[in-house]
Amino acid sequence: MPALPKGNLMYFNSKEMILTSYEFSSAKVKNCQFHIAYGADMNFSLGTAISICSILYFNKDYTFHFYIFTDMISADELKKYDELTKIYNTKITILLIDTLQLKKLPTNKLWSHAIYFRFIIANYFHQKINKILYLDSDIICSGDISELFTINLSHHIIAAVADRDQYLWKKRAEMLATPAIANGYFNSGVMLIDTDKWYKNKVTEKTINVLLDDKTKAKFIFYDQDALNISLVNQVLFLEKKFNTQFSINYELKNRTLFPTIDNVKFIHYIGPTKPWNSWSEYPSTDLFIAIKEKSPWKTTPLITASTSNQYRYAAKHMFNKKKYIEWLLNYFYYFVIKVLYK
Repeated sequence: MPALPKGNLMYFNSKEMILTSYEFSSAKVKNCQFHIAYGADMNFSLGTAISICSILYFNKDYTFHFYIFTDMISADELKKYDELTKIYNTKITILLIDTLQLKKLPTNKLWSHAIYFRFIIANYFHQKINKILYLDSDIICSGDISELFTINLSHHIIAAVADRDQYLWKKRAEMLATPAIANGYFNSGVMLIDTDKWYKNKVTEKTINVLLDDKTKAKFIFYDQDALNISLVNQVLFLEKKFNTQFSINYELKNRTLFPTIDNVKFIHYIGPTKPWNSWSEYPSTDLFIAIKEKSPWKTTPLITASTSNQYRYAAKHMFNKKKYIEWLLNYFYYFVIKVLYK
């Protein structure tokens, strides 16, 4: 394992980073059985909403408290979340955060500083909730998830699902100079977290300082995920893939529509740059997302159209794949214009 940077660890107080909060709850909710948290910016706000709706739809026998950590939210979104709590008898807390410190961490065209919101989440619940489930916003629930909350974390800090296969684990172990990662490299999109152990082991501080170390971060591909795998080495309980079944909508471009890939899937994780809330992503593989959306307060919210060069590029590819050639030309034109203007 690479040595952590010398000197004091970068530290921030998660509670002090909360600027304000909004809480919505059905009058029927007394005690919540399960606690689930998300961290997302406005680009993932629709995904967050439908992910929550999917959990509620497939788990009507349980009571949940959802927490959304974000840097911006509209009045219309707040109204919809209030409506959702009444439909499903649930509780939702939205916490607006100060992102100034997080913006010091590395990002790229695919991942904004929002990928680091999960660091705030784990520390925030220390001495409040012992166990919390963190989910990425591009995850849709497709079944009963109650067994997740019966998992014993007595000897581990988190429970998570291994990413892909042993070939990837070995490659990441070598690149990250952490041999033990060859035994399992986890995907950070689904993490059942023991908040007290996370806090006591200073996982957030260690991970951030790994990210700030120039020599180490140069080897990163997945930023927060690579850094978390270093900080949590030998502290992860590996779960069945049904709790994080990964699928890329871009597989549709190569006729690799192996969906779903395993039986009894609980969470479908739409990895990759194309998301089910993008207007160019309408395939049978996103039918569940659309079906849940149609049953939710977001049913009239339009799917998100392309706005960046990378999005126009993928929109063009998918339109060509669907033989929608006019849309293909338009998206490719916008992609070309943005690439030239912002070269």
